[in-house]
Amino acid sequence: MSEKRKKLTKIEIVICVISVLAVILSGTFMTVQLVQNGVAGKKTTARTEKTGSAESEKTQKFMAEFPYDLQNNAVSNFDIAFLKAENEAKNKIYSPLSIKYTLKMLEEGAGGNTKRQISDVLGDYKVTKYTSGANMSLANALFVRDTFKDTLEESYLSRLQIGYNADVICDPFTSPDRVNSWVKEKTLGLIPQLKDDMDPSLNFLLVNALGIDMEWKYKFFDFYDNMFTDEAIYSHVKYFAGCNKTEIVSEVFDGKTDVAGMSIFASLDNYNIVQTLGEDNIRKTVGDAYRKWIGENKKNAWGEPLTDAAAIEKEIKEYLDRYIDELKADYVRNKEAKSTDFSVYTDENVRVFAKDLKTYGGTTLQYVAVMPEKETLDAYVARVDSAALNRIVDNLKELKAQNFKDGVITSISGYIPKFSFEYTLKLKEDLAKIGVTDVFDSGKADISGITGQKGQYIGEAVHKANIELTQDGIKAAAATFAGGKGAGDPEFDYLYDVPVEEIDLTFKKPYLFLIRDKDTGDVWFTGTVYEPLEYEKDETRFGQ
Repeated sequence: MSEKRKKLTKIEIVICVISVLAVILSGTFMTVQLVQNGVAGKKTTARTEKTGSAESEKTQKFMAEFPYDLQNNAVSNFDIAFLKAENEAKNKIYSPLSIKYTLKMLEEGAGGNTKRQISDVLGDYKVTKYTSGANMSLANALFVRDTFKDTLEESYLSRLQIGYNADVICDPFTSPDRVNSWVKEKTLGLIPQLKDDMDPSLNFLLVNALGIDMEWKYKFFDFYDNMFTDEAIYSHVKYFAGCNKTEIVSEVFDGKTDVAGMSIFASLDNYNIVQTLGEDNIRKTVGDAYRKWIGENKKNAWGEPLTDAAAIEKEIKEYLDRYIDELKADYVRNKEAKSTDFSVYTDENVRVFAKDLKTYGGTTLQYVAVMPEKETLDAYVARVDSAALNRIVDNLKELKAQNFKDGVITSISGYIPKFSFEYTLKLKEDLAKIGVTDVFDSGKADISGITGQKGQYIGEAVHKANIELTQDGIKAAAATFAGGKGAGDPEFDYLYDVPVEEIDLTFKKPYLFLIRDKDTGDVWFTGTVYEPLEYEKDETRFGQ
C-alpha cells in the first residue's frame, strides 16, 4: 500500500516557536515631608482621637461593603478597590501587593487613629516574603535625608529590616539619581526612572518596588497562524472538515480596532463514536456509501481506476478497516488536544481565560482574564466583588476531558489580545476614598513610631506600573501543511455529524485581569484592557 493511503486524511503543521514573554512591573513610593508649623506628637494624637469619628464612620462603611479578607487563595475586595476608585474606560494596571507592602511598612510606624485607619483596611493581612531572582523581584527601602537620619526611631528601622528585608539608604536628596538607580535594579530594569527631581522639603521615601519578567509555562500560537494540529482534529467529522487550511484574518476589538493577539484552541473528547453507533453499523453505512461512490465514479478514493467487482469489495474492506482504526484512535482514548495549556470558565455573564506562567523561585503566577458578556466593563467593575471573582477562580476548568460535558466533543477556540501600557494611580486620593486620610493631614497624622521629629505626615503617595503581555518572539511563518484537496488526500470520505459543544473564548470586548500567586492568593497585579495592541499586517510574512 502506498504511503499516501496509510491515512485517509492527514494534516501536518510545523510551528517554530522561539519565546513567549510576559513582562509586568510595578513600583510604589510614598514620601514624608517636614511641616514647619505641624502639630506636636501628643497633641496631634489627642486631636485625632477627638475629630476622627467622621473618617472612622466612612472607613467602617467601606469595610462593611468591601470586607478585607485574604485567605485560602482568595481575591480580596482591596485587590479591586482601586479599579472601582478610578473606574474610567481606559487601560489600567496597578499592584495591590505593592500597595499592601507599602501600607504595612507605614502601619509599623503609625499610631492612634492614623494606625487604626490603615489597620481597618489591611485587617490581619500578613505580608508574604518572596525570593527575588532574575525573573522576579520584590524589594523595600527607606531612603532618608542624611541630615534627618538621627531623628528616626531605631526600633522602626529594625522592624523594617527584619520584617520586610528593607534597605535603609542615606542620601543628601540633592538629586533623584540614587532612588532611580535602586528602583531600576529592583524592577529588573523595567522602570528606569521613578522620580524626575527631589522636593526640597522631602525627608524620606518609603518605597516598595516589584517586577516580573516571566515566560508562559506553555507557549501560545500566534493568532494569525493556523492553530489546529493533526492531534486536535477528529477524523471523518463534518465539524472539523474545514480545519485543513490557514486563513489570514483580522479580528475586531470593541467594534473599532484590528488587534494583534494569541490564538487558543482545544478539543476534549467525551464521545465514543464506535461504541455509540456500533462498529457493524458504521461499516454498513460507510461501506454502502463508498460502494455507491465507486459505482458512479469508476475509481477508488484516490482516483485509481476500479471496475472489477472482486477488486471493489477488496478495496471497500481495506478502506473500512482503516476507517474504523482511525475512529478508534481518535475517540477511544478520550483525546485532549490543545494549542496551549489554559483553564476556562464561562456562564451567561462572563467568559474567563486563565493561564500559568513558569514557576520562578518557588512561585507560580497565574494570569486570569474576565470579560463581561452582557454589560460594559465599567458597569461590571462597579458591581463586581471579591466573592464573584473567587467563584470564578474556584470554578476554572483545566483542559481535562473529565472536567467537561460527557457524551460530546468540547471544542474551545478564541484569541487573547496582546497589550502594552503604563498607568499611574492617584493613590493618595484613592486611599482617602477607602478611609485612609489622617496620615496625609498635617494636623492629624501620627507617625511618631517612625520619627521623633514633630509635625511629620505623608505628603505624597504615588503608584506607578506598566505591563506588556505578548508572545514576543514567536515565529510562525514556518507553518506548513501537507493536506487539503491534493494528490495525497482521498477524494471520498464519509463525514459523520457528532455532538460538538462549542466554547468561544474570543476576548473581543474590554475586560479586567488579575495576576495572582496560585499558592498564597496574593494578587500581584490588577488591571483593565480597553485598548489592546493593533495588528500590523506583514504580507511578506506569509508569502503573500
